[in-house]
Amino acid sequence: MQNQKQKIFLIINLSYFGDILLTNALCQNIKRNYPDSKIVFCVNKPFYEAAKYQVCVDDVIVVDKRAKHSGLSGLIKFVLNCPYRNKIDTAFIIYGNDRGILLSYFLGCKNRISGSLNITKYLLTDNFFDFDDLKSMQDINAAFIKALTAKKADVVPIKYIPDTSFDVLIDKLQQTYAGKEIVVLCATSKNKEKDMPLQTGVELVEKLTSANKAVFYVGAGKEAKMFANGLKKQGCVNFVDLTDVTTINQLARVLKMSKGLISVDTGTMHLACALQVPVACVFYKTDMIARWAPRASLYKSVVVDRDYSGEYILNKFESLLNE
Repeated sequence: MQNQKQKIFLIINLSYFGDILLTNALCQNIKRNYPDSKIVFCVNKPFYEAAKYQVCVDDVIVVDKRAKHSGLSGLIKFVLNCPYRNKIDTAFIIYGNDRGILLSYFLGCKNRISGSLNITKYLLTDNFFDFDDLKSMQDINAAFIKALTAKKADVVPIKYIPDTSFDVLIDKLQQTYAGKEIVVLCATSKNKEKDMPLQTGVELVEKLTSANKAVFYVGAGKEAKMFANGLKKQGCVNFVDLTDVTTINQLARVLKMSKGLISVDTGTMHLACALQVPVACVFYKTDMIARWAPRASLYKSVVVDRDYSGEYILNKFESLLNE
C-alpha cells in the first residue's frame, strides 16, 4: 500500500529523445531533496524507454499524441484513465507547452511549475520563474527544483541504466563481434542542418575499418536510412547498419558494447553521456553548443566545432579515448 505521506512528483516532457534524457538532472535533484518521493515521468509514446531506465524515475505514463490521445478528446481520455489523477503534489512542465500545462491542470496536480512564457502558463500555472543566466539545457531543466527548495540545483551527470535481460539482437551482435573494437556512428538528426555530410561518413567508416574497428551505424527515420544507403552507393559497405532496428534500450546496450560514439548533435549523443560512454560530439551548428553540448567535466566527451574532416574528427575521438 502506498505511503499516504509520500510525495508524488510528475514531470511532463512531451518533446524528443535528447530532451527527455536531459531532464534526468531534475529527477536526481528531486530525489536528493525528497528521497522518499515518487517520480512519475510523462512522455510521448515513442520515448517511453528514454524515461523508463533513467535513474530516480519510478514510473512512466505515456501520451500517445498521434493516436488515441490526439486532440481535446484524446487529452480527456488520458486524464480520465491516469492512475495518478488527483494524487500528484507537484507537476513540472518542461518547456511549458500548452498540452503539458493543460494535462497538469486537469490531472488535479496540487502545484504546477512551468518555465514557459505564454498565456496558458499565466492562466493555469501556480509557480513560474526565469532561469537567470543559465545557458545549458541540462542546467535549465535541473533549475526547476529551485521553485520548491529556493536553492540552486546540484550539478549532476544524467544517468541511464538499460535493462540487460536476454535480447536476441544484442546477443547476436555480442557473439558476432566478440573481441572486436566497436565504434558507433550517428550521422543524422531531426534537423538536416546538423547532419554530417555523406563524404565525411564515408571517410570515417573507411578509416575506422582500415584500423580493424567494427563500425555500427545507428539512426532512425528517413534521413538516417538515406545516409546509410548513400554510404553503400559510394561503395562503403563495411559497417553494420542498425537504422530503425533498435529500440532505445537496445541502442543503449549497443553503445555500452562499444569503445565510443561519434555523433552529430542528437539524442543518441546524450544517451552515450548518460551511459558514461565516450562521445565525440560533432556540432555543425555552433550556435547550439552552449545549450546542448555535454559538459566535459561531467562526461567523457569532446566537441568538434571547426575542422569537420573525417581525419580531424577521428583524431579528436582517439585522443578522447586515450585520456
